[in-house]
Amino acid sequence: MPAHRPLSDWIARVRPGAPGQPSALGRINDGDERTDARTMPQFGTRSWARTSLVVERAGTLCRALALRAPDGSAVVELDDFGAPLVVSERGAALVSRLEEQWDSPPAGPDVVDGLRAESLPLRYFLLHRLHHEPPAPPRLFHCLPWEGVDAAARSAAALLHAEADASATLPVPPPEGELRHWFTPAASSLAGPLQVLEAGLRTGRTGPWFGREAANLLSGLSAAEPERLPVATRHALAGLADALGEADRALCHSARLASTRLTGVGRIAPITLRRSLDSDFVLRASSGEQRSDRTEFLEAWPVAAGLTVTGGGLLEVEMEIEDHPSPPARRLVDGPLCQSVTVRSITDTDAASPASDSRYWMVLDASDGTLQGFVAVPLPAGSFEVDLDAPPVSLRFLNRVPQEELEASLHANERVPLSQWHRMIDPLDPYHPAQAALTAYAARRT
Repeated sequence: MPAHRPLSDWIARVRPGAPGQPSALGRINDGDERTDARTMPQFGTRSWARTSLVVERAGTLCRALALRAPDGSAVVELDDFGAPLVVSERGAALVSRLEEQWDSPPAGPDVVDGLRAESLPLRYFLLHRLHHEPPAPPRLFHCLPWEGVDAAARSAAALLHAEADASATLPVPPPEGELRHWFTPAASSLAGPLQVLEAGLRTGRTGPWFGREAANLLSGLSAAEPERLPVATRHALAGLADALGEADRALCHSARLASTRLTGVGRIAPITLRRSLDSDFVLRASSGEQRSDRTEFLEAWPVAAGLTVTGGGLLEVEMEIEDHPSPPARRLVDGPLCQSVTVRSITDTDAASPASDSRYWMVLDASDGTLQGFVAVPLPAGSFEVDLDAPPVSLRFLNRVPQEELEASLHANERVPLSQWHRMIDPLDPYHPAQAALTAYAARRT
């Protein structure tokens, strides 16, 4: 694969301009805007040279990132708006240097500082390609403008603390501008949920929204590679995760995991189980021999769980969360909570390579200061793992979950009567997949 290829998914061919005029640009991707320039055959079979060219942008001249073919023809890379991707001569040389050492790109302070001096779209496209073509040195992602993320995280945490303590002051100013999508190469489900959380808390937004954004953010933090975030950013986000856990005990466990992962402080054992079934157990299961139930108990306050393998070939998962004496008002607005229960089958001795995942949603009923739930699902063959680390999500926010997954979850929640399902699902949007899942579930029960 040639070293120098487009960073952006849009390019435009450079055409000679009129006498005394700058070069003109052709149509985006030769007229096919839906094509990704990074996958065009011409860039995979010819050796292009990285360069920069002076072209017109919005009526003024600018230097843009470009590629030159062996025959002298050239293309200019474009940003999300179809405008030339601005770069300095030094920046173009730095991009060329990184591409020529792509298998082990340099990531010293000079490189990070050099990238930080370039346009944000250029940094985004470069890091996007690095993310999808590893190895990507984590320090390179420090060239993004993390100061905005830090400010948003500190502001949201301060707003949550102020809600809990009316006497608390708000010395943290709100962030300037929008975070947008620039941070996606470093961590997904981070900037978007964070922006909505901070703005919603600052403006006193009403209606169901908080639980969705909090869960999305905590899931994103748990999946992020911490080293891609500067130390100050990690600590700011960990502080926000801690504040979310204090504000709602339903989020406490996943918030604590996210905070611990970001900072490495106060490590705790996650509520997960990886259980390997021995050959004697499997043989007795296949022969139909009666066997007693086996139960594993897991606890990390305020969460406790029991995982039982039954003699009837089922996996039963029971969970309890010690709740606030008075549940948070925002959670009541969001509606009934559902806990993700992921069962991963493992086919070989490498536990890090699960063969398949089955996800179920456990309804958490509020009763006497606790949140309780129970599901019974088919027992996987061979070794498997049960994962309960994800934050609970309101049923209304499962609107992108496949209908089949929700229908399987309705069957798994054996202790939830049909009348309760109707009370929870009937008020939802008519196009919510839970509506069709409930119809199919009810039909099977008759």
